[in-house]
Amino acid sequence: MAAPIAALSNEDVENDDQYDDVSYTTSIASSITDYKFEHGRRYHAYKEGRYLLPNDEAEQDRMDLQYHALRLAFGDKMIFAPVSEKLGRVLDAGTGTGPQLMQTIKADAYPDAEIYGIDLSPIQSRFSAPNVKYQVDDLEQPWTFPLDHFDYVHTRILYGSLRDWPLFFAQSFKHLRPGGHLECQEIAVDACADDGTLPADSAITAWCRNQEEAMQKAGGMTLLATGEKLKAMMEEAGFVDVVAKEFKIPIGQWPADEKMRETGTLQLVAMLEGIGGLTMALWTRFLGWEREDVEDELAKVRAEWQRKDIHSFWPAYAVYGRKPLQGKTG
Repeated sequence: MAAPIAALSNEDVENDDQYDDVSYTTSIASSITDYKFEHGRRYHAYKEGRYLLPNDEAEQDRMDLQYHALRLAFGDKMIFAPVSEKLGRVLDAGTGTGPQLMQTIKADAYPDAEIYGIDLSPIQSRFSAPNVKYQVDDLEQPWTFPLDHFDYVHTRILYGSLRDWPLFFAQSFKHLRPGGHLECQEIAVDACADDGTLPADSAITAWCRNQEEAMQKAGGMTLLATGEKLKAMMEEAGFVDVVAKEFKIPIGQWPADEKMRETGTLQLVAMLEGIGGLTMALWTRFLGWEREDVEDELAKVRAEWQRKDIHSFWPAYAVYGRKPLQGKTG
């Protein structure tokens, strides 16, 4: 288990101001860009309803903040699998906005690599390295790539997006070359505190519980990632040498360590500014809440997350495994 995160002393909290006023603020078929709008937010059009969060600029900003917080929590090490320095073909599954792919793979460091990013939404920047290609597709449909094709398949924060993880692992296995690696980096939407500062009856805890209930009703998805679950599913698919690493992402400016406090600040801003997009469609579509009631509840959640006496964090995991060197997929 990851070590506890030390919090600021009471004296430091009393001498500190309230939370800093941080503000971060080719042609595609019309069927893909004919976006849907709900409660003032924009949602993807391709395979409408498969992905339940918005894809507008506000959500893209939240995603980028989230990726940066995860990067800091990982100690700036964004690939844990022992991949070759001569990395060839790479697949970033569920690439999102794309910058995290560039940070992770560092396309300019692998000029001979072929790097593909797949997502349901065409929200990636047009400005990318010439060896990076983005593709709009559904990961839960049969992949169009050749078998035994990739050296490395990478995912980041796909819990709540994929309905069939065993299918994803099976397809990754088939399309990786023998000796290639799969790596999944996930966050559990299950806020915790090592020191008992997050009460069981808190608004934060209730929000996490409602998010999971809505995801289950939306199609049997879960937000409760664990390293052991991912490791077991990878091994069931045939991967070997599977390793699960555990981390913590603080939410807020409460950590004593400067680097962890920076991580927590990014995560806090992502939640304060992005929680509406994470919540509104799920609760109104699947839990029967009215928009006004959702907003009232989110105000309570935001208020709790701004308190420095609540030392909450997200559990996070990096899990990777290798396809055995025993011949090609038949």
